[in-house]
Amino acid sequence: MTTKIKLLAIPWWMYLLMGIVGILLSGALFYSYNKAVRMNTLYAPLINASVEVELDVTMAHLLVEEILNGDHFEEAQVWENYARAEWYVKAILHGGERAEEIILPLQDKELRLIVEDLNRRLAEFKNISKERLLKREVSGSGTKIDKRYNRIFAVFLKEAKDVKRKLQHIMASDLVRFRYTHFALVATGLFMGLVVITTLYRQEKLRANDFFKLQEANNDLENEIEERLKAEKELKDSREHLRKLSNQLQSIREDEKTRIAREVHDELGQMLTGLKMELSCLENDLKQNPDCLSEKVESMEGLIDTTINSVRRIATELRPQILDVCGLPEAMEWQARDFQTRTGITCEIDIPDSDVKLDKKLSTSLFRVFQETLTNVARHAEANKVEVSLEVKSDGLMMTIQDNGIGIDPREYKISKSLGLLGIQERINFWNGKVVIRSQPNQGTTIEVSIPLKSYEPILQESY
Repeated sequence: MTTKIKLLAIPWWMYLLMGIVGILLSGALFYSYNKAVRMNTLYAPLINASVEVELDVTMAHLLVEEILNGDHFEEAQVWENYARAEWYVKAILHGGERAEEIILPLQDKELRLIVEDLNRRLAEFKNISKERLLKREVSGSGTKIDKRYNRIFAVFLKEAKDVKRKLQHIMASDLVRFRYTHFALVATGLFMGLVVITTLYRQEKLRANDFFKLQEANNDLENEIEERLKAEKELKDSREHLRKLSNQLQSIREDEKTRIAREVHDELGQMLTGLKMELSCLENDLKQNPDCLSEKVESMEGLIDTTINSVRRIATELRPQILDVCGLPEAMEWQARDFQTRTGITCEIDIPDSDVKLDKKLSTSLFRVFQETLTNVARHAEANKVEVSLEVKSDGLMMTIQDNGIGIDPREYKISKSLGLLGIQERINFWNGKVVIRSQPNQGTTIEVSIPLKSYEPILQESY
């Protein structure tokens, strides 16, 4: 299935929005810098100048009082303070530069009128200070000159503080306007930036979706190719395994025929030959000595019993009768006891108490798997203990066989694919089951066989 994917491009208005956002943010930065410079170069020096005027005039007033009281004799310091105050007043009105101090002229018209009036008060206060110093004998405390001097000083101080307070108010108002404007610019820039980011995110998400679709299509194609190659390899391996398994089954069948022929020839043949010889002896003895009949008959009965036991043993090895009569659990218990007796390896088996009724062919397959596993333990595991459990539920069964032997290297198992293990796998695959082999060197081996039972009837019946 071919999916047509439209590649998304960034629209022109997105570039316009990004440009506007850049301009707004740059404007906000420039405006902030300009306002900061204005605060530092205009208001701060003006406020400092107003404070200096107040301090200088106050110092001059104190010096005049000390001179009149006879506590100070340097009039030059009085006029230096007045000169500094006059310079600061003129700097506030017209601007000025002194050492590292730069004062820009005041722009507010209303405040300039107050400063001009303050300048006149300063000149008036300076003149009356001269008059008091020239007429010391009539300008003492409580005189008309003293009262007018103090009144002009009080008015001057009030106007100087008004100038400072209004400068601070103008500065605060300007700062509030700056904050509102700055906030508006930044908020607008952030909002438009958010719009740009959201749009870019949406565009990128759509691009990512298209990329993921292409990637998924590519992955699906790669997976399909890989699965086909894997299926071809598995088919080839399966054919090879089946060929090996078929050859092994043929070999096993021939070996089994040879073993059965040897058992019949060696045991049954010898016993039947012995029985024939006993009959010949019995015939001769009857002619010569009829009294030995009882002893010969007992000997023949022993040979017949031994022959019957041999026949039963051979039949049991071919297919245990207990499997058909009592079922899988009892057959497994019998096999475990026989295995323990023959090999000396402890075999612990855990089987449910209830009678388990399974399909006859399924029971045969599980029993053969159990036999093959025990055979592998006896031949290769070098174990001294085997634990076996069988758990049957309504939807499936689980058979677990665990030994404490030398284990199997998983890498060697995957490479070699033992025919015994392959036979176990093929038997269980026939029933749509699963075989899991877990093993590590010197840590034993665990084989778990699980088979679903939903598709087979009868499955599990309780004993009555």
